[in-house]
Amino acid sequence: MEDILKNKLKYLVNKKKTLLEICEALELKDYEVIGLVELMKQDGELLDYVNGEIVKLKKPIKNNDVYELPNNMEHLKLLLISDTHLCSKYDRLDILRYLYDKAEDKGIKHILHSGDFTDGKSHRPEHVYELKELSYEGQVEYCVEKYPTFSGKTYVIAGNHDGWWYKSAGSEIVKSIAKQREDIIYLGSDVADMKIGKLKIRLFHGNGGNAYAKSYKLQKYLDTIPVEEKPHILQTGHIHQAFYYKQDNTHCLQTGCLEDLTPYARSLGFNGDKSCWWLDINFDDKGNIYSITPELETFGKKLIRRR
Repeated sequence: MEDILKNKLKYLVNKKKTLLEICEALELKDYEVIGLVELMKQDGELLDYVNGEIVKLKKPIKNNDVYELPNNMEHLKLLLISDTHLCSKYDRLDILRYLYDKAEDKGIKHILHSGDFTDGKSHRPEHVYELKELSYEGQVEYCVEKYPTFSGKTYVIAGNHDGWWYKSAGSEIVKSIAKQREDIIYLGSDVADMKIGKLKIRLFHGNGGNAYAKSYKLQKYLDTIPVEEKPHILQTGHIHQAFYYKQDNTHCLQTGCLEDLTPYARSLGFNGDKSCWWLDINFDDKGNIYSITPELETFGKKLIRRR
């Protein structure tokens, strides 16, 4: 019954009905409709109660909060991944499973994912032939069931592929997935800040094509961050290439993808870099960072068998 009400509510909002008209159509009180909207927002639906009316948002509201985690260790290990593009016929669940098993063996408790969790669904006609799941519901179910688990948490932002669902389904798909997985923490769309003890981290996805130099867009983005917000670690995704450089006190890690090269990417002359970053961070006895050491791991076409 609740699902029927939610679908009717979405239909009425799309028809730009007033709150009074929605209440009459659903035979609910205004506070019941507003409560239903709050439940739908938790599921990733881009609806809100604004100035006395229920409205459809064009894009997610940016979250400016910093997600904070305590840290009292002298040595912290992290795994940085990006662009898994789940539900693509070219996704590499075998690599993901291998990485999560390895993270478990290493005692890692925090895995950071800088966007394009799903492959989404674009308006490019031939994209449907590259997908395992065509529907929003199908992609949510696939990710909830197949994404690897471990004893820690995965912290993830949405990328531009995930964002394709904003326009077509009016919902944040990664938020919807995370609601059904206690081990996946959704931090928001495109950019988010984390703090683990005194360690400041920014996850950023970005959009657009490649620049003339791999590091150009990342350098320009870092320059736009106010001094007081500059992170110790800037992790980015989107361009499916891995590289590292340090600028002042910020360690910049462009994260590769975990997806084989698609026909569309090949036609554009792209060269997908399947890789991830392992980080070792050391702190002094007051919790200050004194070293951050990155290690790149790369992958080929060969399937990885589970142990």
